[in-house]
Amino acid sequence: MKFLLNKRIVAFIITLQEAFVAVIPFIIFTAFLMLFYIFINYFNISFIPKDLLDKFTKTVTSFTSLIATVSIAFFVAKRIKVSEIIAIILSIVTFLSITVYENPKFPLILPYGFTTATIFAPIVSTYFLKILYPKFSLHINLTDGNYHIYRFFNYIFVFFAAYIATMVLYISVDAIMDIIIDKYNPLVINLPNIIILAIRDFLVQLFWFIGIHGEHMVNALFGKEILFRQMFPNLTYGEFHRIFINIGGAGVGLSLLIALLIHAKDNTVKTLSKIAAPFVIFNINDIIIFLIVVFNRFLFLPFVFLPLLNLILAYIFINIVPLSFSTYHVIWSTPVFIDGFLKTNSFIVPAFQLSLIVIDTIIYSHFIKKYFEIQSLENKKYILQNNLEIKDEIRAKKDIKAFLANQELIEANTKLNELINDLNQNNLLIYYQPKIDLKYNKAQKFEALIRYNDNGQIKGPFFLDIIEKSGLAPIIDIWVCQQVKEDLQTWQLQNFFPQISINLHPDTLKSSDAMDKIIEMFKDENVVFEVIERSFVDSNAKENINKLIQHKYLISIDDFGVGYSSLETLIKNKFDELKLDKTLIDEIETKKGFLVCQNTVNLCKDLNIKVVAEGVETKAQLNSLRFMDVDYIQGYYFSPALPFEKVKEFSENFNLSDF
Repeated sequence: MKFLLNKRIVAFIITLQEAFVAVIPFIIFTAFLMLFYIFINYFNISFIPKDLLDKFTKTVTSFTSLIATVSIAFFVAKRIKVSEIIAIILSIVTFLSITVYENPKFPLILPYGFTTATIFAPIVSTYFLKILYPKFSLHINLTDGNYHIYRFFNYIFVFFAAYIATMVLYISVDAIMDIIIDKYNPLVINLPNIIILAIRDFLVQLFWFIGIHGEHMVNALFGKEILFRQMFPNLTYGEFHRIFINIGGAGVGLSLLIALLIHAKDNTVKTLSKIAAPFVIFNINDIIIFLIVVFNRFLFLPFVFLPLLNLILAYIFINIVPLSFSTYHVIWSTPVFIDGFLKTNSFIVPAFQLSLIVIDTIIYSHFIKKYFEIQSLENKKYILQNNLEIKDEIRAKKDIKAFLANQELIEANTKLNELINDLNQNNLLIYYQPKIDLKYNKAQKFEALIRYNDNGQIKGPFFLDIIEKSGLAPIIDIWVCQQVKEDLQTWQLQNFFPQISINLHPDTLKSSDAMDKIIEMFKDENVVFEVIERSFVDSNAKENINKLIQHKYLISIDDFGVGYSSLETLIKNKFDELKLDKTLIDEIETKKGFLVCQNTVNLCKDLNIKVVAEGVETKAQLNSLRFMDVDYIQGYYFSPALPFEKVKEFSENFNLSDF
């Protein structure tokens, strides 16, 4: 499971999940067609030509695999940053070539459902586009007005090289697999029929889990002769499978549906589950599989193994309970309970089917609840990274479940969801508040602060509290660092070199990969990192703070005097600057407030620590702080936070005598 938690693997799986979810509208349409076709046949409706409907249904469903191929190619290309249109065209050509290769004696017929080519063609060919581009690109300059035209010319030889490489790899793998299957086919070796059925069902579920139509894939690889063998008089293994194992389709779709309807916290999932309900009743569960099962590591165990549990329980049941089976042939679309009654003319079998559904639903419910608890935040983390264009995965705080365990915060989940989707590059801004140097009468230091553009109205970061509590603060901090880095580079071109202070949340400081990224980002830049005192309590955070110090970055203690404050921090830790919180400054005109501030400043002077007074708003506060010999002043008395374009002007024109 650690393999599945690798950030590159997670990103890849999310990409495939996006691709499969994108084709759900088409899957719903084909499911409606299939359901309509079933009703026409059940009720023998004559005013609609069955042959025409049959042909239309098969034609539309035959495009399922091709459409999925296009979707996967688009999302993979977007993920690895190659041309989406080139990737789609290459994937289609590769998919069709594989289809012809697999059936060389027949005219081109698109396969029904998702096949191996559906997964292999778009993923492999698109990655080959990425890998082979440096070697086979024409490297035409893309800087002039014909950028979009020349961009495609660069892919001409890359396209052919990627196509050849993909086909050679597929043919090679296919040849090896043919040898293995011919020699070690698990469904033709001498085993009891029930074991063969169990192996077959296990393989079916595995293929479904990775987005390939399991039934069709296993039939193509190993045949379906086992399904026609007699298990009992008038009962084939195929009928046994349809009545007791595939209740609602692959993976016991009906129990999965019920568990989703009961426990799903995502409104979209709940709505689509309701749409899928009539289809699952008739054992059409493509919608629900591609909605939530494919590549979902949380549902792997129940999806793959619950059918096997049903098989064991049902095999014991029919060997213990005396049953006789009718000659009625159970077709795959017969609803549960009806199929059992028609096959045995007894209510005992429907009652047993109900017990299987209850057992499976209870088991699914456990995994579904766990999935939605974790998925809600992992998904929001991914969306937020995407919106802020943060390329690399950053591990959020390890105790993310602490957020989930708090009922009050769970209830705020809807608000968080709306917030996450709303935050993006266009409405998040970085403003800079000056730190005035009283000794040298300068404004060359600034603190980077987040601002939110609400339809033209600039507001403070009202969302930070819930973002932090949900464990997503590292993503915000990385974004802030990226913006500051860009601004510093722009100012350097203007011959302006300010010192910028950046706040780092304790969760960011705990994350080694986030800190390594930040350290590398600001190499040789004049920045100060502001941390709050409680950051020193965590050993990982403290280690990363020391790493910042080793790389010659300045450290500032933020919000000193409120919340978690300890003189031990001053004794045991190395830092360069201390910021007196606004709550202390607001009390500076009182006797006690003045004495606390005065003695704190004197202590810092003795320890060779610079002092910044935050939130200074009045002339009286300024005079008191100047009397105490505070190093820097920050607050509305001099200036609120400024947009990027006003920082340089403020710095160059600043003069204490103007205030």
